[in-house]
Amino acid sequence: MDEQRYDDGPNDTRTERLLDGSGGPPAPPPRPRGVSVLFFYRGGVELAHLAEGRPEVVVGRHAPPADLCVPERSLSQRHALFRFVNGTVLVEDLGSTNGTWIRDRRVQEPTAIAPGGEVMLGNVPAHVVAVGPLGMPPVLREEEFHRELDWEIARAQQLGRSVAVLAVQLGRADNARDKAGRWALRLREGSPEIKHIALGPADTLLMLLPDTSGDKARQTAHQLALGESNQREARRVGVALHPDGGSSSHKLVEAARKAAGAASAQRPVVLAPTGRGWKGDVSAPDAPIIGGNQQDLFHKAQRAASRHEPVLLYGETGTGKEVVASYIHREGSRRDRPFVPINCGAIPETLVESEFFGHEAGSFTGAISRPGCFREADGGTLFLDEIGELKPDAQAKLLRAIDTRKIRPIGGSKAIDVDVRIIAATHRDLRAMITDGRFREDLYYRLNTIELTVKPLRERRDEIEELAMRFLAEAREGASRPRGIAPDAMVLLRAHRWPGNVRALRGAIASAVAMSEGDLLTPEDFPSWLHASESRADVAGSALDAPLQTDTSGPTKGGSLEDRANEFYTRAITDALRATGGDIAKTAEHLGMARRTLTRWMKELGIKRPKR
Repeated sequence: MDEQRYDDGPNDTRTERLLDGSGGPPAPPPRPRGVSVLFFYRGGVELAHLAEGRPEVVVGRHAPPADLCVPERSLSQRHALFRFVNGTVLVEDLGSTNGTWIRDRRVQEPTAIAPGGEVMLGNVPAHVVAVGPLGMPPVLREEEFHRELDWEIARAQQLGRSVAVLAVQLGRADNARDKAGRWALRLREGSPEIKHIALGPADTLLMLLPDTSGDKARQTAHQLALGESNQREARRVGVALHPDGGSSSHKLVEAARKAAGAASAQRPVVLAPTGRGWKGDVSAPDAPIIGGNQQDLFHKAQRAASRHEPVLLYGETGTGKEVVASYIHREGSRRDRPFVPINCGAIPETLVESEFFGHEAGSFTGAISRPGCFREADGGTLFLDEIGELKPDAQAKLLRAIDTRKIRPIGGSKAIDVDVRIIAATHRDLRAMITDGRFREDLYYRLNTIELTVKPLRERRDEIEELAMRFLAEAREGASRPRGIAPDAMVLLRAHRWPGNVRALRGAIASAVAMSEGDLLTPEDFPSWLHASESRADVAGSALDAPLQTDTSGPTKGGSLEDRANEFYTRAITDALRATGGDIAKTAEHLGMARRTLTRWMKELGIKRPKR
């Protein structure tokens, strides 16, 4: 295909103005001045572009003698002739062995195919697609996809925007190339956010999404993974974002393919790691989901992973401090050695020394030899969760073990050398505990060489959707239903303050899965505490970056919970519409909800767009 640029519809910025600058009534659609014929086979897709300047092409297994090679054994050397005549395609079989077929009838003479028709060449389906004189074919060869992606990357760098590439590994039900091709064509027509699609080898579709945020790319990826209601298994999708995921088209495509390869039935969507030298196992079930507000944390965690000093993690209960600790371990030089977590708050005071340092057989009545967590983690990482719960006596023994790198088991006669990296975590204010005399200052400074803070989930709302989908896959336990989360239910999840953080979200999803009877989780499936007015009000407060207080005065005082919630939504949506000048798309993004959900709520609540 030549190097001309293409106008591909409303998402394309390369459109041309009318020469006279007028904005008159639209002209009637012209007769197609060209067609693309797409041939789907096991190795990918081939394309023939027929237009007035190049009206015909011979398709066969080898070129020459054919003009276009489709390397499938079911095709003959010169299999069929495609000729463009007056907006249609004439197909003529050239004496092939396995025949040329239209609607299960073998072609015996030149037969007309209108745009949208399908021809079978042996076992190879050919789809005829009408395009205008500058039209881009709906499915590209991979080299053409790279060319378009390079152009979008250059444009994104110039305008400071982002670009996403999705790699979709088709499920077993999609593996037939004709099914893959049909699905790609339907997808291209019904998904305006997907600008270009390429069908490559190994039954992988590549998709280009320009001007796309990470949240939107993940949302599209989940929709693709879940697919149709009758789909038996989730497709596996890898997501790579420019600029973090790669600086060139080849790097982005490779990153997306690797992420898709790391996906699983339990985690069908995987976001490729950024290009900052991170090499974490993105396929691990506890791999971190890194939203915008967590980028700085994980960048520091990556640097901490290359060191050997202790790390102290701060964060509320349930924020995922152990996930961060595990990430630091996997990214460091000790990744092939044990990672041993222990909850200091769950150890009885009388057993702390035994849990830490172990004991010898016979050291007390009924005792059998036990190594203790320091020896279990030898050469690796010891994660001391809830370190602030340790009593002062246990703190002193822990400090000595860290300083000397030696432990003495209970009942043991000699000290044992240990080599462990300490990562500690707490939800308490250790400095205040030092002032109160409840935590040793020398232990604090020994642990606090590197300090990191994990933000609460209410400050990481961009992670809620992907966390929810991961927990949904876990809670299904291999079952096919429910397949996803309804948009209004996702709004409910994003609205909640999550005082229990990620742990509470996991529990809410598990409860909803247990109660669900449909293909999608709905708001009614979730626990009643999620529907409280305080949590529903939070969607407005968080989206508008200002607290929204519950106003119990006026006509709603003493009213039903639904009335009060509706008042919150009406005020929030009205304020957001006013702030965005009535722009529905911007208002939906501002409020953290789908556009369709916003318009439905506006209709139900009787909210009208302000006049500009």
